[in-house]
Amino acid sequence: MKSLVGLCVLVAAITMATPAVAQAPVNIIYPIQGETYPPSDPAPPALASLYFPASFSVTCSGDHTVSWGFDSNPAIGSALFYDTFSAHFVFKLPGGDHKFWVDAPGCGYSEVKFRIGN
Repeated sequence: MKSLVGLCVLVAAITMATPAVAQAPVNIIYPIQGETYPPSDPAPPALASLYFPASFSVTCSGDHTVSWGFDSNPAIGSALFYDTFSAHFVFKLPGGDHKFWVDAPGCGYSEVKFRIGN
């Protein structure tokens, strides 16, 4: 019994001493890489366009800038921030394949590819 209690204490100590996994500096929450939108069963038909939600966060210490957009187009938004920034918005996109990107120079870059309709 003493060895079981000792083992539990050892496991707890190791767990508490292990550093937590850090979040990426640029984290795209939505859309999800490789998904087709809107999610439905059966799959959605071809769509001319869709009002599409997007969400991301950026975490870097100090003053930074961030810009975001779709495909190879110019940024649709930008911001100055200190330490953290998050955005949630809706944007009208045509049907087809797309890329959502977020760029925070000196902090990080992320992109995801997804599809609107089939």
